[in-house]
Amino acid sequence: MLTQAVLRRVLASTPRMAAIRMSSTSSATTPSEDYFAKNSRLNRPLSPYTHYKPQITTVLSISHRMTGLALSVLLYGGGISALASSQTNFAQVLQSIQTTVPHSLLFTVKVLAGTSLVYHILNGIRHLSWDYGFGFSLKELYTTGYIVVALSLLSALVIAIYAN
Repeated sequence: MLTQAVLRRVLASTPRMAAIRMSSTSSATTPSEDYFAKNSRLNRPLSPYTHYKPQITTVLSISHRMTGLALSVLLYGGGISALASSQTNFAQVLQSIQTTVPHSLLFTVKVLAGTSLVYHILNGIRHLSWDYGFGFSLKELYTTGYIVVALSLLSALVIAIYAN
């Protein structure tokens, strides 16, 4: 984390801490070599995020939050723009959108919003099952993750076919 990196730099620059660290480290380091020089020499990463590849659980968790945020922005943005519109009812707002926005952009937004909604719902059900204590083994985590991804991609295909 950022605070850990800052703390390491502060501690490395303090002479007393450097002396304590040097006396407690192994004999593999030379007295003139500090903590960061040793890690650089041994090709150690500064952060685990630069070393480990992203796992499906991490990617699904981040994308669950991103789809939730995107859907809420779309919902609130659509509601606020409909309220600010000069049209009197929702049918007129839709007609105005269909005439002004290019079909390709409208199609893309429909597919992305529909797929995000389906993914967010499916992954939400997965999270709810965890709240009840189910699906915590590593095999179940990966299996349910791949099922959510597969069903989301399948729903994207179905939404793309019927979004016209």
